Amino acid sequence: MKMSALVAMGLLMAAATAAAQSAPATTSGGQITVRTLGTGTVGSSKFTEYREVPTGVSIPFVNLFSKGKDVDFNLYGYNVQQTDQRYLGSLKALGLGITFDYNQIPHDMGNGGRSIFAETSPGVWTLPSTLRQSLQTAVASQASAGRTYNFYSTLLAPTFASTNNVDVSGVRKTSNVALNLGTHLPFDVTLSYRNDFKEGYRGLGGGNVRGAVNPSYEVAVPLDEMTHDIGLRTARSFKSGNVYATFNRNLYVNQAGPLMIDNPFQAFDAAVVSGLGGPAADRFSNAPDNEASTGTAGFLLKFKRQTRVSGSLALSSRTQDAQFYPYTANSAVLTTAGVPAFSLAALPQQSYGGKVNTTMYNLSFSSRPIEGLDIRAQYRVYDLTDKSDKWVITGDMSVPHRNWNTVTPTADSPFGRATANVYDTKSSRFTASATYDIRALTLEGQVRSGTLERTSREATTGKESGMALTALFKASTWLGVRGTYDLGKRTAEGHTVYGFQADEAAFENTRTGIDIELTPASGLELSLAYFRRDVQYVDRPDRVQTSGGVPVAGAAPIPNTPSGLLEAKYDSYTGEVSYSPTARIALGAYYTYEKDATDNRWSTTSGANLNNRLQYAASNETGTFGANGVFQLVPDKHTFTVNAVRQKVDGLLDITAREAGSFYTPGRTGLIPAGQGGAADITDWDDTEMTTVSARLDVAMMKGWTLSTGYQFEKYDFKDAMNSSSLLMPAHVYIFLKPNDGAYENAVAFAQLSFKF
Repeated sequence: MKMSALVAMGLLMAAATAAAQSAPATTSGGQITVRTLGTGTVGSSKFTEYREVPTGVSIPFVNLFSKGKDVDFNLYGYNVQQTDQRYLGSLKALGLGITFDYNQIPHDMGNGGRSIFAETSPGVWTLPSTLRQSLQTAVASQASAGRTYNFYSTLLAPTFASTNNVDVSGVRKTSNVALNLGTHLPFDVTLSYRNDFKEGYRGLGGGNVRGAVNPSYEVAVPLDEMTHDIGLRTARSFKSGNVYATFNRNLYVNQAGPLMIDNPFQAFDAAVVSGLGGPAADRFSNAPDNEASTGTAGFLLKFKRQTRVSGSLALSSRTQDAQFYPYTANSAVLTTAGVPAFSLAALPQQSYGGKVNTTMYNLSFSSRPIEGLDIRAQYRVYDLTDKSDKWVITGDMSVPHRNWNTVTPTADSPFGRATANVYDTKSSRFTASATYDIRALTLEGQVRSGTLERTSREATTGKESGMALTALFKASTWLGVRGTYDLGKRTAEGHTVYGFQADEAAFENTRTGIDIELTPASGLELSLAYFRRDVQYVDRPDRVQTSGGVPVAGAAPIPNTPSGLLEAKYDSYTGEVSYSPTARIALGAYYTYEKDATDNRWSTTSGANLNNRLQYAASNETGTFGANGVFQLVPDKHTFTVNAVRQKVDGLLDITAREAGSFYTPGRTGLIPAGQGGAADITDWDDTEMTTVSARLDVAMMKGWTLSTGYQFEKYDFKDAMNSSSLLMPAHVYIFLKPNDGAYENAVAFAQLSFKF
């Protein structure tokens, strides 16, 4: 960020000084806005999630510009010296062109989180060893059957009573600077530099620590990373088209170390024996440093009858060779060869040697051979090749993450683990469409087809196909109707036991929509729209009896037992009206209703019979209403604006289990309605309500001066399955941070003065 800022300022100052010596600017000016704001105190981070709401005096906008024969300079500043500030501008002088953009975005994810841990250094969350020893002794003294929620709740009550407060927030700073050499060369050349700096906390994270208790903890994850991108672009335009080429070098540097969390129930490292033992602290890795180089080249050719032919080729190489972390943080675990598993010496390789090459090319054609007829075609290929180093994994801590495991390669996993396999993918796609105008009617048809190839996936090949029809009818100036029908299909070929994952499974995707625009009278406009997307995952197989993950020979499919995502539906209805009875009044209102629904089902077998079935029917219903008005009290001088928006999201996760299945527990009888198999619905499935009402008065005073006053009211509410309770441990043993990012209600009043000069 500092580098790009210094480069931009240096180039701007040098060019501006030289230009000023030759010819002074003939036109200059700008604008500055000063605001004073008052607001109440809000505990929820949601109020300032991506913004700063400063009290007192602030500068929300400033602009300076200068235009002349030899100099063209423009600078914009937003929210000056705030955490959400932004500065961008440009300078053209001496045949050179410079643009820059600095954007800073805060991200407040939670205020006042309560943690049983203390962060002794970035990403290192600790507990006193004496406390951990006390908790370890209490767990070891309790029989496993007695380690219930009430046991852990009572045991941890004193610890929960003395938590540390943690504010979870981060900031992103992005800088861009580009130098265009302009008229100094017979072709365009642009040099660019971009960096993206993030610091603070990434958000909430953590995970499961394997040991005697197997708890899951939530802490704030450190964030300290930088991305650099250096680019070169050349282009040449000529009468019949243009050609271009680019090269970008991208570097990602993660300066945040691994996340380390103490195990509250283990004071010192110990091997897991008879359910006791485990690591005193566990390690969770962050993203590794990596690099990428990308080159592109392309052309555009123009011919008669609006005929265009274009093409592009992009080649990329992405590498990752950061130092591995040890297998485990538990110093008591030994490998088969007797080497401590927490030592780097136990690793067969010290780094991954990761490399992926990608190739993508596009060809496109468009033409208007006769009046009213437009045709278009495009062909695209994307090829990803895994060139990473491969070696046989003979042992690790993967399953069940407690002790050392011997790994034996198989035909499906020749390097020991399926995740070590070579993952290549290639896709191609062809699309062609034609549009024809018949007076007030426009018809458009589209066809498309594609192929998919994968390695180390269950569905190794697949085909995509589709067609679409669109009709647009315009009756004079008062009626416009647009209707669309789109059908897409995907096939999947390969080997599966339980059913392909959703991203590779066969499906039928139908999209339909209609949009009606009405202008029944002067100043009155109405619109109605409906869109639907229906995805059906077809050919889901029924389950069969398995042994060791392999189907038993001769086993028959068990009826009505497909697993995975079976369908997804999305509906949207929108109505909108705008009315301008006079040139001084503009009114508008809209309402949108959306409903999303998915159906996931999972069946398990025991022996030759159905053991259990779980169905997750998730749905979200969203209603959004808005109204606004603009009143020119005195034309071009006094303007009053009002705006109101309300949105409500009602979510439901309907969970049903087989009554005779293994999930059913007699103890749930009476607590959960009959017919759900002992599985409770989640009614607070990300339920959200948001209301915003604002009013603003702008008064133009003397020349160049504008006084504005305004008021805004906001109300936000959010509920989900986890924040409905303030307990740090809503279930055992899951210990959450519970920061405040929920409901709030607040009002903001401001007055501001703008001056144009």
